[in-house]
Amino acid sequence: MDTCKVTFLPHNREIAVSPGESLIRTALGAGVHVNASCGGEGVCGKCRVLIEDGRVLDGVSERLSKEDVEKGFRLACLARVIEDVTVRIPVESSIDTSVLNKLGAPRRTATIKHMDFNSLKEQGLFIPPVEKIFLELSPPDAQNNMPDVTRLVEYLKLKADEHKLELTMSVIRKLPATLRENDFKVTVTLVRPVRDDGKTLITDVQAGDTTSQSYAIAMDIGTTTVYGQLIDLASGDCLGEYGDFNGQISYGEDVISRIMFAEKPEGRKKLQEVVVATLNKVIKEIIGQAKVGRENIATITLAGNTTMTPALA
Repeated sequence: MDTCKVTFLPHNREIAVSPGESLIRTALGAGVHVNASCGGEGVCGKCRVLIEDGRVLDGVSERLSKEDVEKGFRLACLARVIEDVTVRIPVESSIDTSVLNKLGAPRRTATIKHMDFNSLKEQGLFIPPVEKIFLELSPPDAQNNMPDVTRLVEYLKLKADEHKLELTMSVIRKLPATLRENDFKVTVTLVRPVRDDGKTLITDVQAGDTTSQSYAIAMDIGTTTVYGQLIDLASGDCLGEYGDFNGQISYGEDVISRIMFAEKPEGRKKLQEVVVATLNKVIKEIIGQAKVGRENIATITLAGNTTMTPALA
């Protein structure tokens, strides 16, 4: 048999895998979460599943009673697929994101006082790390025929007091068409350096004045959950928020278990992949709530503890 078909209930998810694949990895491949507090070491007993049809190899542990084994329960981290099989995930072995968002403690949303920021900027006391600026450039003529990139950079140096500028390749490629779309009236997104000796990066250029359409995403990457909010940088309002369970919990519910898993071959890569997948899911949800175009997301800020941070590198 080249592949085995595994069906997960009550999700009604099917996936084909090679014989010998562990049941818990098969579940992850099908997008089905199974609790695994110990990181798949077979010692916590929280990943027990019910084999409703077909057989698996192993999966019996002292964490299961004789009665459980006779009923068809196995530990997903120890069981291996050997033929077509139907597996039911008990409620206690799974998690429900809808419950997380419905019952979770309300989050406090910091409101940005935009007018105060403008006042501080005028006094030279505050420089936004990310900012959209509207520019009205002079169209080229016989006396002023400098290249588009040079025209943009020189204008920013002169009018916006920006020096040490650098453009991303995507901006360089779209700049000629964008400048001419609205008679050289454009909005640029600037990302200023953390250090004084760094360069200000031009990350986007849009035709016309889009300064009122500037949004930021704040993400809190916790050991158990990932939570995100979408903020309107013009008004300071929170336009969307959503939380989901960190996909890494399938490899250990505590940070020690994940550190141990990260030391396994390809372990850190796998942890990175699943947390990035969770981040993308949360971002998609809050952007959908706010009905905001991705092109107007000016910045994303991520916060996580020291175990979560390396997984993002």
